[in-house]
Amino acid sequence: MGRLLLDTSRVSYEVAVNPVPKLDPQGQQKFDRETKAPMWAVELYALSEGAAEVIKVTVVSPTMPAVTVRQPVNPVELEAMPWFNERDGKARHGVAFRAMGLTPLDTAAA
Repeated sequence: MGRLLLDTSRVSYEVAVNPVPKLDPQGQQKFDRETKAPMWAVELYALSEGAAEVIKVTVVSPTMPAVTVRQPVNPVELEAMPWFNERDGKARHGVAFRAMGLTPLDTAAA
């Protein structure tokens, strides 16, 4: 199945929670299977006309994204990854978000 890349042109993004290393259950930083790059967890405000929500995004990058709370950013190759699991007879599902980077936007030029 191909990647489900999102059109980010009509949505603005702002850092809600600073990036931190994405950890496995043993407390070790996770690495991407394909690129072998470290993974970082960040929460973004996603703001579009008439709607807003906070999304958790896994960023795959050799270095922690150099962004801070309230900073406008553009997610690079933002991908939606629907998921489903069943445990103890209970079905759970959702959408995970992943990006290959976060590009800070220059607000001084606006």
